[in-house]
Amino acid sequence: MARVDVAIGIVRDKIGRILIARRKDDAHLGGFWEFPGGKFEGEEDASEALNRELFEELNIKPKSSSSLIKVNYSYPDINVQLHVREVHDFEGTPVSREGQSLKWLTLHELNNYAFPEANKPILSAIKLGRQYAIIGGKSVPEVLLELDDIAKQGVSLVQIRVKGLSELDTEKILEAARIRCHELSLTYLINSQMPVKNNQVDEGVHLTSSDLMSLSQRPENTGFVGASCHSLQELRKVEELALDFAVLSPVMPTSSHQEARALGWQQFGDWVAEVNIPVFALGGIRKQDFEQAITSGAQGISGISLFSA
Repeated sequence: MARVDVAIGIVRDKIGRILIARRKDDAHLGGFWEFPGGKFEGEEDASEALNRELFEELNIKPKSSSSLIKVNYSYPDINVQLHVREVHDFEGTPVSREGQSLKWLTLHELNNYAFPEANKPILSAIKLGRQYAIIGGKSVPEVLLELDDIAKQGVSLVQIRVKGLSELDTEKILEAARIRCHELSLTYLINSQMPVKNNQVDEGVHLTSSDLMSLSQRPENTGFVGASCHSLQELRKVEELALDFAVLSPVMPTSSHQEARALGWQQFGDWVAEVNIPVFALGGIRKQDFEQAITSGAQGISGISLFSA
């Protein structure tokens, strides 16, 4: 079956709103909303195709962009690969040159619009951001200090992973952490192996690899659901359960898990290319590895000590 390559642009205005367009009623998937872009032409790469399409559709010229995610989707008659790129800056004012309705939306407002099925991983990738911090601690002050530190670094997504404490002590820490995350506008997930009774339906959960493989359906909470993965099989399980993202590790050798074989960037990229989910790189990652991670297909970088002040 033939494959069509399509360049997709995530275009933001100066206050962070995202541009979407409505497909014409007589078009394929008419009436759905989508992100601007179009098919590759000739020998174009994703950046070249996106630059041309955004000028033809919207009369804007991107100054720079970077890869966000690639999504492979099969229709009855054709395979499509979506090359999604974040546009960091552009010249001009977007106008519809092809008669499509345009809207600028906040991240929260994206939930109110109908997108094609193939766009679901894209929506997750947009909302997640590029950095995922993992924090621990043995007391309320320790955990709150870590939350303050990552917020100061501009990180907005965090996993709370408190180990070795009683259920009562864990609940005390989580009660304080939930309040602080709200104050700092942090999106948080709770590690699935923490002894917690009072999970809130709207908060996220981060599944350990063992908990991931034991599930037959996605947890019912409405927050993000992510999972730790160490193999292609586990990544495919994340995709099968329609979870929001995975963390794949260890990419590089780590002192905390010396027995684990490091994947390396080549293996990491090969496995990420096999699934339609955002995947963070974890394990031996430094902040200067960010560009390498993006080049290798990662959603971004994740770590514990990575974001330590």
